[in-house]
Amino acid sequence: MSEPDLIRETGRLCGELEQLVPHEYTAKDADWFSDGLSGRVLSKVPFKIIGVIGGLAHRALDLGRLAQELYERHKVVPGIILTRSLMETTALLYLTYKKMKHSIETQSTDELDGFLVSCLSGNRTNEADPNSPNVLTAITHLDREEGCDRYADFYNALSEFAHPNSMGTFYAYVRFNDADLTLNFGENMGLTTAHDSAFSAVFALEVFIEFYKRILTMLPEIKEMYQRNYPRA
Repeated sequence: MSEPDLIRETGRLCGELEQLVPHEYTAKDADWFSDGLSGRVLSKVPFKIIGVIGGLAHRALDLGRLAQELYERHKVVPGIILTRSLMETTALLYLTYKKMKHSIETQSTDELDGFLVSCLSGNRTNEADPNSPNVLTAITHLDREEGCDRYADFYNALSEFAHPNSMGTFYAYVRFNDADLTLNFGENMGLTTAHDSAFSAVFALEVFIEFYKRILTMLPEIKEMYQRNYPRA
C-alpha cells in the first residue's frame, strides 16, 4: 500500500475497533463475591478481564485515531511515537489472551488472576504495588504468534524515534546541503517518512482487533470454568 492508503486504512480499522469497545459494564452476581473473613466485596476473574480489555481497547482506539491524524498533518515523529505505544498496547492485549488460553488449558485461574491484578493496579514506581507487566516480554510473545512475525522488528524500528536519536531528530528535522554546507531546519526536512510507521499502525490495529474478538469468544468458557472450580466464591 502507498503511504496515503495506509493512513486511510488506519482510520478504517479505528472505525472497526470503535464498534467493539465497551462503554459500560455493570457487575452481575457471577462477577463478584463477599469475602467471608473480611466482608469485603471482591471481583472475580471475568470481571477483571472486562476491566483490562476495555481499558486497553479505549487506549488503542485513542492512540490509533491520534496517530492517523498526525500522519495526515505530516507530523511524522509524534505519529511514530504514538504508533509505538499502540504496538505496546496490542502486545499487552495479546498477552491477556495468552494467559486466558493457558488458564482454560490448565483449568486454573490463579496465574491469570495475578496477571490481571498486575494490569489493573501494577506500576514501576511504587514498591508496595504489584509490578506492571513487562511490555517487552509481551512483544516477544506476540512476535512468535503465527502471522505476527517481525512485529518486534517494526516495534524496535519505531523505538529509534521515541528517543532523540538520528532518525527521529537529524533525519527528520534537518536537511543538509552538501554543495554549500547549509543546514535547513523544520518539519519533514530530512529523510524520515510515515510509510513504515503507518504500516505498523495498521499491523497493530489488525492484531488488536483479531485478539480482542478471540478474547470475547473465550469469555463464556472462562466464566463457566470459574464457577465450576470455585462454586463457593
